Amino acid sequence: MPLVVEFAAQEPEWLARWWAEVLGWTVVGEAEVRPDGPGVPLRFVPASGPKSGQNDVHLDLRSESHGDQTHLVERLFNHGARFADIGQSTEVPWVVMADVEGNELCVLEPRKVYAYTGPVAAVVVETTDPREQARAWAEELDYDIVAEHGEFASLRPPSGEGPHLEFMHNEEPRHGMLRPLSH
Repeated sequence: MPLVVEFAAQEPEWLARWWAEVLGWTVVGEAEVRPDGPGVPLRFVPASGPKSGQNDVHLDLRSESHGDQTHLVERLFNHGARFADIGQSTEVPWVVMADVEGNELCVLEPRKVYAYTGPVAAVVVETTDPREQARAWAEELDYDIVAEHGEFASLRPPSGEGPHLEFMHNEEPRHGMLRPLSH
């Protein structure tokens, strides 16, 4: 069963076009963005109200080198994304940003584990029980569990291509506007 990531948006069609532009993907229908290669479709639906607080789900974007990471950060910034502070340490090697509607995302430093994911390295979900959620989603999507330790669990499509689905512990996950959905 495929994975779709859904964003609630104030302007769904506009946000879909924005993500299509920054990822180099294609808009399908009014407000869905699909990759031409490995990736996960992004769907944008009307929000019931303005965004408040952090999302409990965000995208990690892949870079191939430190220069590529810098280029991607500049590209996002030039398209209207802004730097975000979600309480991260100043020592982290990734860059935290928010898209034009405030949805958090991370631009990762190069990591070999994400070599075959496409532009989206991982869909990251905050939850009170990462292992339980990972097992449930692994069964639902027929994904492989590739890491399960402490307060973290990671799934990968069996083909090895496409983004990982990662679960991180948070005692109080925020009810964000970005959700992974199966369809």
